[in-house]
Amino acid sequence: MRRCLLIAILLAGCGNSDPGVPSSQPVYRWQQDGECSSGERGNMLINEVHFAGSVKDDGTLDTDDIFIELWNRHPRPINVTGWRLNVYGDVSGYVPQDGYIIPPVKDAVESNGYFVIAKKPDGAFKDIADVFIEDLELGKQFFELELRDCDQKLMEGAGSRDVPVFAGGYDLVTARSMERAAQIFSNGGGSAVNWHA
Repeated sequence: MRRCLLIAILLAGCGNSDPGVPSSQPVYRWQQDGECSSGERGNMLINEVHFAGSVKDDGTLDTDDIFIELWNRHPRPINVTGWRLNVYGDVSGYVPQDGYIIPPVKDAVESNGYFVIAKKPDGAFKDIADVFIEDLELGKQFFELELRDCDQKLMEGAGSRDVPVFAGGYDLVTARSMERAAQIFSNGGGSAVNWHA
């Protein structure tokens, strides 16, 4: 009985000492003091790419109103502060050679939760965005995205550098986006079958 009591006391003392992170739900590979954290491929997916813009209140198209949505498939929260988005394709504006860096975020992305990176803090998606990257650019005809962690490991890719985007477009009636299709197998972002409009 004493042995069981000693083991229970020792296990109770092994909880997370950081008061900002609940011990019942530790953040995956959490780094202290805002340091960047690493991940594992397949745990954070690019779930949606809204590249076609939005329609303003006056009926005109705002082609710069874009966003990228990430989806945490890991069983624990993930901190994406400092992760990078590399963009390739027919991008008309300037794209940083080392990618767009996700700015510091207060909270980690919960398990099975979403994280939205939008370009415009005054656009149609301002209420759903978690962070804004105002110089974010995407190709209009084709593009490829890479999500990389702090160690520059590829977490997820989406789209193609050479062929038109897999789904969506602007057809003068409806603005569309690429959204991940619910698939169990072969769910890679570089495969057109895994996306729908």
